[in-house]
Amino acid sequence: MTDHMKIDHDVGKRITAADECALVQAAFARNPTSELLRHRLAILLNHDDRFDEVIALYAGIDPSGLGFAEVIMLVHAHLALDRADDTERAAQLATVAFGIANGDSQRAAALAARGKAQRRLGAIEAAERSLRDALAHDPHNKDACKRLASLLFDQGAPDRVLADMDGLNAKGAGHSRLFAAQTLALAQLNAIDAARERDGWDRFAYCGTLATPPGWESLEAFNVALAAELLNHRGLRYERSGTASRNSWRVDAPMTGNAPRVRELFTQIIAVIDRYVADCPRDESHPWLRARPDSAILRSGCVVTEHSGYEDWHMHQAGWLSGVYYVHVPAPVLNGADERGCIEFGLPEDLAGADSARSFGSKRVRPRPGMVMLFPSHCHHRTFPHGDADRRICIAFDVLPA
Repeated sequence: MTDHMKIDHDVGKRITAADECALVQAAFARNPTSELLRHRLAILLNHDDRFDEVIALYAGIDPSGLGFAEVIMLVHAHLALDRADDTERAAQLATVAFGIANGDSQRAAALAARGKAQRRLGAIEAAERSLRDALAHDPHNKDACKRLASLLFDQGAPDRVLADMDGLNAKGAGHSRLFAAQTLALAQLNAIDAARERDGWDRFAYCGTLATPPGWESLEAFNVALAAELLNHRGLRYERSGTASRNSWRVDAPMTGNAPRVRELFTQIIAVIDRYVADCPRDESHPWLRARPDSAILRSGCVVTEHSGYEDWHMHQAGWLSGVYYVHVPAPVLNGADERGCIEFGLPEDLAGADSARSFGSKRVRPRPGMVMLFPSHCHHRTFPHGDADRRICIAFDVLPA
């Protein structure tokens, strides 16, 4: 492992996903037999939470004649609707996907999806078998890992969670879902010091002020221009299925379109990450350190919260390292003394249990404009509504293994 990590920006398109969806929809209407256009349209509709339309695209088509990618996308559309008949259909389609899968990675993905559907349907033993079979095919499958841990936690078996996660780690798996499950299991077993050590926030979190980008008189002036660019972004939308954001506006791909200020920001953030990685301990004593990728992609999203907006407890399931940059913070948050508008790191009570979460403790950070934070992606965190008429604007980002 070298001191340097190669980091590339997530490629920003010239048009937003919504604009692309409209174009592809028009093209597909003119050429309804095109499988390529149908697949692309389904991807874009899924991204826009239009799950019923995804399903309608495939009405009357035998799923066994489709490719794996389209069948598994149908599975996810049915699961997203979270209705009993859709869940049953998702389980059936996941079995079809398993039958046409090519290789262990696809088989594991199909089994992980089937396990999710089976659990919703109350078939707990069948769900556990599907999830364990998924991990037998691919010990690195993150969805199966997360879902198996969640199922065992619901059974009150943190010892089994820990044994399974340690077993996956021994097979070379090391990702944020696994590390988060280990932390929660240790906390539930009242091994609080070990849980804190595995979480690693105290050891690995970074908080600092971004350097003023070249050509700008001040960081404040840059942030004003950046805020204007984000608030006028064509990709700005209200909420999105499957995210932790509540009562919030989002830009899922800030690099899309003409976004020069966002690009300037990430040039600076990558420099911060480079220095951070170079300063990381070389002893690899922590599994998170051992999981550090040699190359990565930086993916980002903007969250704009008005008075009642906040983020539920979550962690960043696809990343190795995550962070946030604060573009604008309402004055009452800056000058406040309570939790309003703050970000808090700790353990969710509904996952760890109230006593374990309390014993584990929490760390609350008051944001300020220009502040950049970095932390391991498996660290759970949430934010609080700020209650002000002004907006809080931040950009969250993940360093994803390439």
